[in-house]
Amino acid sequence: MFKSWFFRKSSNHPEARFLHEPAPRLLLGDTSFPKSPEGPRVPARYRGPALVLTAEVENVSSSVLQDAIRRRAPDIDFGTAPPEPTKPGQRPTALGTYPEAIKAFTSGRSPLLCGISYISQITPKYVERQSYVTSCWWWPQTREIVAKTKAHAVTFVQGEFEKTPARERILVEMQLVAAALDVLKSATAVVWRDANAMWQPDQFRSQLDRAKGDIPLSLAVAVKLGRDTQYLHPDRTPKWFARTEGLNAFGLMEVEWRAFSGEPRNLIQWMQGIVRYLVHNGPTISDGASMKSEVPGIMPNIVIRHEPSSTVLGTRAYAVYPQRIK
Repeated sequence: MFKSWFFRKSSNHPEARFLHEPAPRLLLGDTSFPKSPEGPRVPARYRGPALVLTAEVENVSSSVLQDAIRRRAPDIDFGTAPPEPTKPGQRPTALGTYPEAIKAFTSGRSPLLCGISYISQITPKYVERQSYVTSCWWWPQTREIVAKTKAHAVTFVQGEFEKTPARERILVEMQLVAAALDVLKSATAVVWRDANAMWQPDQFRSQLDRAKGDIPLSLAVAVKLGRDTQYLHPDRTPKWFARTEGLNAFGLMEVEWRAFSGEPRNLIQWMQGIVRYLVHNGPTISDGASMKSEVPGIMPNIVIRHEPSSTVLGTRAYAVYPQRIK
């Protein structure tokens, strides 16, 4: 879907190091309302289990996986010890419920089934064609990593998602991924399906640990960046295009910014600022609302409109337009 916009994968891409620089804090520009009018809500989307790729087939036990999950996510209830594989082809698996069943039902929730399973095989040819591999411009070696993959782990998060806050579900699954990384010594990559993105294991684990119980938004929501060949500079070179992937998992529309003629590093940071605003404030950006940075001069004043997506047919997005805020 994004293939025509993305960089050619190059080991010395100059913009990759800017992906996780601090994003600006944003404010809605029109403060005349006692409460900002809300934007549209969309159903929280779940794209499927996260993957942890490994370069070797490892000898992993179900009990070791369970212990790792307990350390990372103590609110997952396992009850008895998990059964260990007894036959060839059986997968080491640790499954529990979140939250604990009695606690869930007393709060009017249905517990989710959560856990990790280690699968001692994979089909690299299928994986290397996926968008989460081909669109990760910040990590040029993704295809090479996939080609060397011999096995993988998958997360389990199943149940009635609508009864669990999206942020809570996402954080639990991230802790499951980190637990798998604690155990799998030859882990080479994390595929976070909600963001349609692929991350380096050390990066994933360290950012999650630094968040200290919150969600590292730069991992949960990827900024997909590329050349916008529909809009050109006077010298006929393409301008830039960016789109988020991962906001749908929070029940929010994705954000798109087209025809950007500035530095790509700024586009990435400003998109991350809009992401942070939406995740922390909800869909409070109305159609035509203006936004500005808390610190003047950090980013241009912008107007955000609700428009049909220019990349995903049949959906709507927050479309960003630079504009003076009066």
